Amino acid sequence: MSLGRTLSLTAMLSVLATNTLPAQAVATYAPGSRRYHLMSVISRDQEQDGQHSKFTITNEQIVSVTLAAHAKDTLDFSYTMDSTSITADPPVTLPDISGMKGTQVHGVMSPSGKVYTFTSSTEQKDPDAKNLVEGMTRFLVALPAHPRVGSKWVDTTNNKQDSNGSHLDSKTITTSTILGDTTYQGQHAWRVHRAADLTIAATQSTLNQNLSVDGHGNADGLYFISRDGVYLGATSNETMTMSVTDKTSGKTIPVTQVVTSKVDLLP
Repeated sequence: MSLGRTLSLTAMLSVLATNTLPAQAVATYAPGSRRYHLMSVISRDQEQDGQHSKFTITNEQIVSVTLAAHAKDTLDFSYTMDSTSITADPPVTLPDISGMKGTQVHGVMSPSGKVYTFTSSTEQKDPDAKNLVEGMTRFLVALPAHPRVGSKWVDTTNNKQDSNGSHLDSKTITTSTILGDTTYQGQHAWRVHRAADLTIAATQSTLNQNLSVDGHGNADGLYFISRDGVYLGATSNETMTMSVTDKTSGKTIPVTQVVTSKVDLLP
């Protein structure tokens, strides 16, 4: 047998062997109480009237997560925002986030993280509070019903906000894939890769401003779940390119925003 034929046969047998092996099952989320440290760093660059400016915003949060058996194939979940802080360099006007501390979200989800119902201790008439609560419900990655290595799924999220003369439409299409196992922070874990396509369109009309914003971006992240069902943490990066147009003057400001995020399980 020639070397070329031997290599071809070896490759073919390898593919056949791989395709006939059953996909390895991935652990779903396990009951327990844990705390997480979340950090997001937003770097924003823009050009206006020939002047380049850049600033960085750092947001840190501590979130407590409790999962408990509810009934067959369901878990109770409880998320609490223990602390939150936001700083800017150089200093800029920042939103008041002091009211976020103590926010609680309770509900019922599947063992794979799909949320069925939820309630919150926070009044959700304010758009920022509503977004915070909905964001907390997505703290855990929602896996497919029977997660296995190689599982791939697509989620689409649409968000609309109207507040004080401002309107925002955003859309996120996320493709998730369970890549396989690895070692993360000394533990055997499953890697979940998430790639997202982001679009935004916004307007802001006040006595002093009449602005429109159009933007497109992408995000890429890795999420880690231990083999015994504990969310260990995540890392992600997001880049958004936007055009901010002053409708009164007709001037357009190009803006680039990069967000680096990390979630760590606290000891």
